[in-house]
Amino acid sequence: MPKEDSEIDITAIEEKILKSGPRSKLMEAVMILLLARPLRTSEIATNLNLDTKYVSSYLSYWRKKGLVYQEAGRWHLSRVGEDLAKEILESKNNTKFTEYLAIAKELYNEKVKQTINDKTKKKDNKDRKEFLLFIDQQTSQDVNKRQNKEPEVCIEEVLEKLDADEKDLVSFLLKKYKEWGATYVYLDQLQEEYGADSGWLFRVLRKLQTKRILYLYHDPKLGLRIGFTQSLKDKLNEC
Repeated sequence: MPKEDSEIDITAIEEKILKSGPRSKLMEAVMILLLARPLRTSEIATNLNLDTKYVSSYLSYWRKKGLVYQEAGRWHLSRVGEDLAKEILESKNNTKFTEYLAIAKELYNEKVKQTINDKTKKKDNKDRKEFLLFIDQQTSQDVNKRQNKEPEVCIEEVLEKLDADEKDLVSFLLKKYKEWGATYVYLDQLQEEYGADSGWLFRVLRKLQTKRILYLYHDPKLGLRIGFTQSLKDKLNEC
């Protein structure tokens, strides 16, 4: 149970608080209540859920310190008490402002971060689109070049140096290259599709091999393979 006025020794505690240390929570609470409007002791006690005599002891002490005064049964703040209450309220508002400021900064930083992420994402998408467009343009150009130029045109200088038989055989192989993209055939395919005499065919093949236009390779499983040399393929690819 709280003590009577004469039994509660609060002087030393409150004087120390008023002079140098932090104020008690009870003082702050009562000062704020009285800043709102004058109240009776019982009203203060009821609002703070405290014993009336306990509150009365503190009010009596604060009256001696010039913080409050009693008039018509209600407690009022003196000018000093009002200044103190406003100081307490301002301190609380500053604390609340600091809390709100922290929240505001957090929200702003999230927005800035999201904006940066969005800009980065948009830039990445833009760069990717530009890169894909570049690749598409290059591919289209390569395709157009190949579509616009016949293989014979690409190796025109080579064909001009060949005799009629050699040119005829190379032209046949170029036709296969144009149709299927294949740079080689096997001997049995060539004999069947070209319909040439074997003796004549081998003579022409050896001559083209000597001129480094065709290569001949014996595949153990599939037989003799006949294809364009690397230098001729390079000319076709560059075309």
